[in-house]
Amino acid sequence: MSPGSAGASASRAGGASLEVEARDAAATRAIGEAFGRTAPEGAVVLLAGPLGAGKTTFAQGVGRGCGVTGPITSPTYNLILHYPGERHFTHVDLYRLDTPAELETLDLDEILSGDGVTCVEWPEKLGERVWVPPPSAEVVIEPKPDGARTLRVRLIGEGWEAARRRLAAAER
Repeated sequence: MSPGSAGASASRAGGASLEVEARDAAATRAIGEAFGRTAPEGAVVLLAGPLGAGKTTFAQGVGRGCGVTGPITSPTYNLILHYPGERHFTHVDLYRLDTPAELETLDLDEILSGDGVTCVEWPEKLGERVWVPPPSAEVVIEPKPDGARTLRVRLIGEGWEAARRRLAAAER
């Protein structure tokens, strides 16, 4: 999340920050897969960026990294999808929510403190109603006109050493 943006994690301090370039959707998915493989147990990954930036593509990679073998689809209409794999993967998409009150029925506190890895698209819709526990990561995806993407990643909490090394190797 960018400094000063709304959201549950905007005021959290600390964490390692990295910037990675992905040349296309396949590279975005591959970075997500490496991230899913190396993220600590219980990690929550907050995915921000404009519509069409590659948030779902990154999340699909994270799911593959968690060992999900079946199709990983966008939960835009379902809001929350759970996938079994070597580790449990949960994909949350808050795009269709209009008010913070709509969060009340989703049981996000339990989901965000669960096992495996959870990706949340449109985390700014969490507002201040939901606390995101560490370990967590904030990934801001900025698309470029040529189809490439810049991924700005901030890792918060313990257990991110393997992910940090993997991202640092890809850092520009």
